[in-house]
Amino acid sequence: MGLIYFLLYLFLEIVFSYEFMKIFTPLGFFIETLITAIIGVYIIKNIPFSLNESMVKVLKREISEEEFISIGIFKFVGAVLLIIPGFFSDILGALFLFEPFARWVARKFLPKEDIHIYTNHSHFNDDEIIDVEIIEEIPKK
Repeated sequence: MGLIYFLLYLFLEIVFSYEFMKIFTPLGFFIETLITAIIGVYIIKNIPFSLNESMVKVLKREISEEEFISIGIFKFVGAVLLIIPGFFSDILGALFLFEPFARWVARKFLPKEDIHIYTNHSHFNDDEIIDVEIIEEIPKK
């Protein structure tokens, strides 16, 4: 099945690149490839800062842990696709950089049970927590 997807990707890459070169000439294709590669390298260099922002969203419970993982994975994959020469890979790379698209792809293609982070509170239920206060008594003399 993976071979079929690869051949489909390769076919689309060649068709899109050919059509792009017909419109913008091979020099335009070279400039587009160079610019998107520079953007891809820049994004990869700045992924730690982006992951920090996403981690803050996880801590504020604005996004789930699964979304945090999928956003990080797809941001990296999108940057790599921007670096790879070809117009179709640039389109896919740009789409993967958008969080809503990355979340949609993650929900469609990544099984939920494969993406799970264990946190300190993930295996506790609020009913199981006992709140205890320790009071020290001072001995009388």
